[in-house]
Amino acid sequence: MRTVKIKCNRERRLFDTIEGSKLKILIKCSNKKVCPYKSDCLRTTEIVLGAEKEAFDELYKAINCPHCGKRLFDVTTDSVSIVTIKCEMCGKVATIPVVADQG
Repeated sequence: MRTVKIKCNRERRLFDTIEGSKLKILIKCSNKKVCPYKSDCLRTTEIVLGAEKEAFDELYKAINCPHCGKRLFDVTTDSVSIVTIKCEMCGKVATIPVVADQG
């Protein structure tokens, strides 16, 4: 299984996922301290991997850190992937399986 590093517009690493993921994610860049483009990076970014934008269900669900409960990102309910992300609040790295809702 090969991983893919997903970066923001300013080349900051946001998260890792597996190659071939079907994923639509809303994520906010948390690089507030050192990024010279703070106003640009603070906006929520929509990332689509592995499918056409129209092919996704538009219902989103929040994904929280399994360690501290902080909201990490939102994904569509039909996204399928494995996301590895570092929580900005507790600093721990979490590997989160994202599976499509069956209902």
